[in-house]
Amino acid sequence: MATLVPLTMHEDNDEVLDLVITPVVPTDDLTLVTALRFVMKPDACTADTASTATVLTSAVPAQITITAQAATRIDATVHVPAAALADPYPRVWRVDAYVGTAHRTAMYGPVTVVDL
Repeated sequence: MATLVPLTMHEDNDEVLDLVITPVVPTDDLTLVTALRFVMKPDACTADTASTATVLTSAVPAQITITAQAATRIDATVHVPAAALADPYPRVWRVDAYVGTAHRTAMYGPVTVVDL
């Protein structure tokens, strides 16, 4: 199962998220993970491809940087641009770990955007 992690971010701010991903199944080998993908959208029913969804990937190091990767842990930094937080309404988020084209959600949860 994925880990439920509520986030609080600030309106019109560039936000930096430090993630620590660990395997749910002890025999999972996180060195096989080839990419991470962060998705933030208005609600769970909104498609990832919708114009209101923010999608960031480790394929672009300015978006997600994997800072350490071992069999039992991945450390990563996600850079959420201020443009994605221009309006203070609730959102949902998740991070998927990819092995080739197969993926599993590692973390997810609600996002509160503080109206500053």
